[in-house]
Amino acid sequence: MTVLIIGMGNIGKKLVELGNFEKIYAYDRISKDIPGVVRLGEFQVPSDVSTVVECASPEAVKEYSLQILKSPVNYIIISTSAFADEVFRERFFSELKNSPARVFFPSGAIGGLDVLSSIKDFVETVRIETIKPPKSLGLDLKGKTVVFEGSVEEASKLFPRNINVASTIGLIVGFEKVKVTIVADPAMDHNIHIVRISSAIGNYEFKIENIPSPENPKTSMLTVYSILRALRNLESKIVFG
Repeated sequence: MTVLIIGMGNIGKKLVELGNFEKIYAYDRISKDIPGVVRLGEFQVPSDVSTVVECASPEAVKEYSLQILKSPVNYIIISTSAFADEVFRERFFSELKNSPARVFFPSGAIGGLDVLSSIKDFVETVRIETIKPPKSLGLDLKGKTVVFEGSVEEASKLFPRNINVASTIGLIVGFEKVKVTIVADPAMDHNIHIVRISSAIGNYEFKIENIPSPENPKTSMLTVYSILRALRNLESKIVFG
């Protein structure tokens, strides 16, 4: 598999380290050269690329997606908070209808998306509570504080780098059904996501406690491995979930 990785931060570097690729292209505006990786000076999708992996930022998703959709590639997107922007979301999916590309949204920092996508037509509400150390939210607080309650769209304006989980859920069931609570807790040294699903099929609750990546506490290793799983599934004859 020949891949193009957009973003050479912690996630991108881990994919290079742990993935099994024939050739790796990378595009990152500030990254230094990495051994074994062909760095692109300007953004493009080389003709031998079969899969594009975005692990940069919601801004990168908005800037490069429409160009990527012109190519016959598998496009894996992790910065799903870009889709909290309704204008961009509508344009993206309009372009996708006639695109030769296929788009994949890994589960990222949570689990349970197999359940959610299976019953999406019966879901009434999804409530997601995210608990993080204040520093990962860019805050300096002394006590446990609810810093946000509301919609995914509103949350994305205040915490654009911390709303990927809620945005992925919104893409599955509809953003209007998702309610977000963000809690800053100085006692926490890791991230917790609690997802509560109410539906006509049943009610479900998932609690995910992620161990931060040693290199970047803002990133969970589960996100890295969810991307690696998506990449393996592209070539596997057996797929679970």
